[in-house]
Amino acid sequence: MKRTLAVAATLIAGTATLTACTEEQAYCVDLAGYAANAVNVDPQNPADYTKILEDAKKVQASAPADVKDDWGVVVAFAEKAKAAGTDRVELARLSQQTSSVMTAYKTISTHAKDSCKVDLPQLS
Repeated sequence: MKRTLAVAATLIAGTATLTACTEEQAYCVDLAGYAANAVNVDPQNPADYTKILEDAKKVQASAPADVKDDWGVVVAFAEKAKAAGTDRVELARLSQQTSSVMTAYKTISTHAKDSCKVDLPQLS
């Protein structure tokens, strides 16, 4: 009985480790795809954020807790930019909000490099 419990505990611990690794790997793969598509995004042009919205949503869904809220900031901004469409007044209003997006993106970029060895393009 003790041996069965020990084997079961080992299997559960091993499965938890594999699941965590798989989740982080999924995030890193999503992040690499995002990085490839974010190359030509201008942070001063909110309309550019719509180019990366779907990728950002995918990365947000797989993001670890450390950066999930930061991805939320990026996604929310991109959704606002998409909703603004070609409305110049709304786009100008959004361009004044880029500092919070840039702060979140810097946190994401640092985490990406440290955890996934992925270099995100600078949005400056």
